[in-house]
Amino acid sequence: MKGLKIKPIRNIIEVRETFDFFKGSFLHMTETEASVFLPMHEIYQTMVDNLENKKKIQYYAMMDEKVVGCVIGMVDAAAPNEMFLPVIAVDYRLRDAGIATKLLETIIKRAKAIKVSRLKVRSSASSSGFFKRNGFNIYLYITCYAPLTIEDIKKANQNGLAVVAEDAEEGVVKFIAPKIDEKYLLPFKRKLKDMESDFMMEKRI
Repeated sequence: MKGLKIKPIRNIIEVRETFDFFKGSFLHMTETEASVFLPMHEIYQTMVDNLENKKKIQYYAMMDEKVVGCVIGMVDAAAPNEMFLPVIAVDYRLRDAGIATKLLETIIKRAKAIKVSRLKVRSSASSSGFFKRNGFNIYLYITCYAPLTIEDIKKANQNGLAVVAEDAEEGVVKFIAPKIDEKYLLPFKRKLKDMESDFMMEKRI
């Protein structure tokens, strides 16, 4: 897009400008224009904390001297090869202009440079199309608690979802999901009294 610039967020002024854009636009955004899975105050604090992170994992998009989009990455020290994207958002007036794709391409390039090999994002059913078009796959994580075991989770898998990974110690099984749909959760909810579930979209880079 002509005049579009993608820049790293490097100081508190840029944090405030980007956050002001996000806060001002949020009520107008649909789920296809924003993937947001942190409370507003946590988004701001994450952006501030990222200023101390030399890995530079947050960017804003600018046109005509105005912020029109942003993407934020988070890397947990316990899993340095994974990056979670809690926010990727674009001005609702610039729908389908390719800005989200440019933001994603930029953070993928940076992620590769810091040895990240997997991106993860929590997506809704309506925004999942964007991520699927950009190479993300859908997974369903089911977590159970004692006395339940991962064997109980697998027995409750009445939809025949393929198991990708399991962690007996944490009580987690990761399944491939055809799409983000509540129907894939129903068998687990019926069979497992103490469980948590989470749809995640992931991409190897």
